[in-house]
Amino acid sequence: MVLFKISIFCKFKKYRYIVWKYKTTKTIFLNLLFTFGIVICLNAQVGSIVIHNAQNTNPDFIVSMNGIRLNNQYAQNVKFDYLDENNYHVKVLQSGTTALLNFNVSSALNYTSIYALNKDNYGTYSLVLESKTLFGNTQTNPSIVALTPTVSNVPGLAANTVQPDTYTGPEFSGVCDAIKKESFESTKFEMAKTFFNTKEVSSVQVLSVMKLFSQERSKLDFSKYAYSKTYDKQNYYKVYDAFSFSNSKKELAAYMKENP
Repeated sequence: MVLFKISIFCKFKKYRYIVWKYKTTKTIFLNLLFTFGIVICLNAQVGSIVIHNAQNTNPDFIVSMNGIRLNNQYAQNVKFDYLDENNYHVKVLQSGTTALLNFNVSSALNYTSIYALNKDNYGTYSLVLESKTLFGNTQTNPSIVALTPTVSNVPGLAANTVQPDTYTGPEFSGVCDAIKKESFESTKFEMAKTFFNTKEVSSVQVLSVMKLFSQERSKLDFSKYAYSKTYDKQNYYKVYDAFSFSNSKKELAAYMKENP
């Protein structure tokens, strides 16, 4: 009887050891799998987009991107992380109104793209690309409204070069207002060239300035002038919206081809 009990006890201990060993091996495997998943996520190529009010007097807003809303709280700024696509459609709902503002934005892998929601004197809103900053090179928190206008390591620019100097949202609005006040087309054109002589611009900003001209030739000439000063030339097709005639689009396309 004693031997039988000892035999059962030994077998039971052996069984417990086998179960413990199985559970330990399973735990180690799950931990390795979880760690491997984290490594994959950390190495994934993603971008982020920040949208903020250019003027503090603008109403707070809620933003949805491709139909996805982060929360239902109105704020002056919002940040979308882990974006693995290039183009997104955003809808902006401002506090105190039911009208939606619709815009298209672009995300760049490994960059934080910062967009400013501007309002002109006529009450029209536009979403302007304010800057792009390479991950790890930010000096300030990009989710705060006080954003740096410096564009760091913009794709297409050589490394270790002087980064382009851009207008902030309020500065750009002031430039547009000054141009708009001029009565003569020629004066508007020369003023626009002066304002952007030492500044880099985005395609959306060029489009905004082109819409201030009434003559097709002025729009075309400015689009050619600003092309070399644009840091997101891959989006320059957007300026076509300012043209009334297809010949202007063809002429600009030919100019861009000759001056890459």
